[in-house]
Amino acid sequence: MAATLLALEQAQQVDLRTLPAISGLLAIGITALVLLLRQEGRMPAPLIPLALLRRPAVWRSDALAACHGAALVSLITFLPIYLEVVRGASPSANRPPACSAHCRNWNSSLVTGQLVSKTGLTTLYPSLGLVLVTAEYCGAGLLGGRDQYGCAGLVTFVEWLFMGTVMGVVQVTIQSASGALRLGEAAASVQFSRSIGAAFGTALVAAVLFAVLSMKNPEIGRLFATMVERGGQLASSLPSTQQATVHAMIADAFRAAFLSIAVFTTMGCVLALTIPLRRI
Repeated sequence: MAATLLALEQAQQVDLRTLPAISGLLAIGITALVLLLRQEGRMPAPLIPLALLRRPAVWRSDALAACHGAALVSLITFLPIYLEVVRGASPSANRPPACSAHCRNWNSSLVTGQLVSKTGLTTLYPSLGLVLVTAEYCGAGLLGGRDQYGCAGLVTFVEWLFMGTVMGVVQVTIQSASGALRLGEAAASVQFSRSIGAAFGTALVAAVLFAVLSMKNPEIGRLFATMVERGGQLASSLPSTQQATVHAMIADAFRAAFLSIAVFTTMGCVLALTIPLRRI
């Protein structure tokens, strides 16, 4: 995991000189994964329950949890950066919407739990929710450069309202599919998958964001990195014409980032639709 994350970090620069390092790190990551799976397959009590993960309802639920973590943590990470760097909003101004967003997420999780209890249907709710979230991300990616502040607010509302339909259903589905004797392994695999998805998803979106900026203008990429570290007010010292160019390029890069997150939610939607255990 460390080698792959470092490779994604190197990919942010879009420099041919880093290509050997990226290739080497990816090779190390793939080799380590193959050796890990080979070793775990030999163990009588493996840390990673491969026999459990071979069940379609289990591995698809875990993959759905990974996509959920990738999309959710990416938004939490990069939306405040966008609002501060591009729109000039202060970090403190982003806190109240974030708190209300958490409340919406919890409320949607509770409502989804009640619906599952009453109807017995499981994957129906994340399937519908992720379709709406994906549509919103695609809209933000296509229109974000023009009206990103409005899109950002709408994306946040839809994200937190409908992403709450995922994790509760994943937990119930995977515990039902694993059986009573393997509940601990099943529950742990969900949290592990979600954490892995969050780490790799955030790194991948960061790679896309900085790579787009580097391809447009390497200097803008370095300036954006400085703005993230020191605050968006750094661009105010630039001439007005240059400020407009900088903000336009960064807004375009965030459009690509939103589309990247839409890929995660699309994958999650497909996984939710194909989980064989659809009723409990």
